[in-house]
Amino acid sequence: MDTNRDILFRGVLFNDSTVGARTITGGGIGSGIDGSVVDSVDFSDVDVIQFMEKRSEQDGMDAGSVFLGSRRIRLFGTTYATSRALLFDALWKLRAAMSPVLAQRESPADKGYVPIYFSVPTNRVADYPAGAIDMRILVMPRSFNYTINANSQGGDDVDPLAITWQAVFIAKDPSIMGDVPRDYTFTGSTPQSGNTVNRGTYICPVDALWTVGTAAGSIIFAVGDSTATITIPASSGSRIIRLKGQDKMVTFEEGGIELPRMDRISFPGMQSYPMVPTGTVGWSISYTGGITVTPTTSHFWFWENYA
Repeated sequence: MDTNRDILFRGVLFNDSTVGARTITGGGIGSGIDGSVVDSVDFSDVDVIQFMEKRSEQDGMDAGSVFLGSRRIRLFGTTYATSRALLFDALWKLRAAMSPVLAQRESPADKGYVPIYFSVPTNRVADYPAGAIDMRILVMPRSFNYTINANSQGGDDVDPLAITWQAVFIAKDPSIMGDVPRDYTFTGSTPQSGNTVNRGTYICPVDALWTVGTAAGSIIFAVGDSTATITIPASSGSRIIRLKGQDKMVTFEEGGIELPRMDRISFPGMQSYPMVPTGTVGWSISYTGGITVTPTTSHFWFWENYA
């Protein structure tokens, strides 16, 4: 996270890049600084998950595959206001943004893990012409701490004041993502191929959606490091097929009812749900039987990830 740029969470600027420009000079009532800034940030605290067990009758340990666990993010900041009353108003606003209950009510399906938006500068202007990478992490607010001190936050209500604070978030998915997904549209019934472009520095799970008609058949979708075959039975109405790579799930929706159908997806060999690597990689799709898809609503997408 770049502390020279905005850091936004649930509509509240925890780091306001325009604070300096809004400073009201002079020593009278209403002078001073207004807004919040992040003084330091740490989002490097990520769990590493790996099965380990003592080797039998030998030195050392047996180890399994490595995966990342949750990520903890800590922001240390300062909130300024041109009066004592405005400072306390600003604190209530920050406290409401950091409420895990309100975060869940805002995004019930995501269990309160909502984006914190930020950006970092880059010299990769061919990929990012604006010279910045806009990013997000899906986080749950965990705590917001500050201390009221009589010497620092006392005085008259018209006095300009400041207070330091610490905000702590947890991300069940540690991914550092681009702020918008890369999206690719499927055409109708003919085979199709192309390239994915992942400008990030880490692998990305893939989500896909197909609107299909009544016929039976299958979808064969190759992307990243995997090929998935989804077998679709005949039906009396159209269906929406969803491949949810992050959740490792396939669902069928018909008549407004969405149900998991894990029995309908298969992978060759030891493959599993696809992950898109960094760079340019080919993808393809084909259909068997009488399967056709609606091109205006059928697509796949992923968020570029950064290690």
